[in-house]
Amino acid sequence: MDSDNQEFYTNMLDPKISRHRLVKKGKCLEGMRKLIHISGIFTIILAEILGTPFLSSIILCMTMLYLISEYLRLHGRSLPIVTKITALAARGEESSGWILRPVSYAAGILIAMNLFPKPINYAAISVLTLADGLASLVGTRFGHHHLPYNKKKTIEGSTFFFIVSLLSTLIFVNPVAALLGSIVGTATESIFVEYTENLMIPITVGFSMSILLLLSC
Repeated sequence: MDSDNQEFYTNMLDPKISRHRLVKKGKCLEGMRKLIHISGIFTIILAEILGTPFLSSIILCMTMLYLISEYLRLHGRSLPIVTKITALAARGEESSGWILRPVSYAAGILIAMNLFPKPINYAAISVLTLADGLASLVGTRFGHHHLPYNKKKTIEGSTFFFIVSLLSTLIFVNPVAALLGSIVGTATESIFVEYTENLMIPITVGFSMSILLLLSC
């Protein structure tokens, strides 16, 4: 096991770490994770500059590099920089196995970018990156009322998801499509958890907007 991984696991298992330090570390960890999640919005700008095919190739290569890094991490080795970032952003319960959330997130962006036409693809990406990322922060910090059908989600988080989703999609599509996509996206986010929401949010949002576009023709 390399020094980076050894330090990572030692810090997690050290009984001398105070509760205050664990709480503080947990908040910083979640903040870092959501910052990475929200930064995905820049793929829209990069797609305009580099082109969708080229950017998709880059994302695929980065995803493959990440998977290689995960394989090495689980075998006590590391890939410079990539493994370190993973160690810093991983939750304790994730470290014992494959951490695949980044893979499903990249897949969600790739699906939205290539499956739907512009500007629907950009609207779907904005919901996945901005709305989902910011809603998670709000739900974690201010969420006190859990949804009756999904105790992992809160009313506060879902409400904020809808607001951010509506505001962000209005940049790309008309108000009716933005409203429909936001409603569908909020419903999807409230139902699915873990890896699946990174895939289902952009797919359901993109399909709902595309169907509306077809019906309006």
